Amino acid sequence: PDARGCIPDESIAILAQIGRWMKKNGKGIYNCGKSDFPKPEWGYYTQNGNKLYAHVFEGSIGPLRLPGLNGKIRKARLVSDGSELKLIKPWNVSENTSDAFINFGTPESATFPLPDETDTVVELELV
Repeated sequence: PDARGCIPDESIAILAQIGRWMKKNGKGIYNCGKSDFPKPEWGYYTQNGNKLYAHVFEGSIGPLRLPGLNGKIRKARLVSDGSELKLIKPWNVSENTSDAFINFGTPESATFPLPDETDTVVELELV
């Protein structure tokens, strides 16, 4: 608020945008804490029990690499709409045997653009 207690229209618009994002993706924020997994180059992780939430800020050309998670993921889905994501094995998997890979659409070689340009949240159910 300004000195008179009024909230500027621009601030109201930003708060409304945050509210819309939280309504779709809040599961990756509420009741979550810091993850034990290292911060990936494309965003960060939050965690709630066996649910790891990948907050993806930067897409990649091709599948999104999840460092150190190969064999540790039971399911992957978008938090915003619950749609399942495929765990895939791209051509270069032999060079990254400890990593898992996901994709946001078809063809599987194209991950960009991200489903949410602000913060795409992926729920990774760990084994």
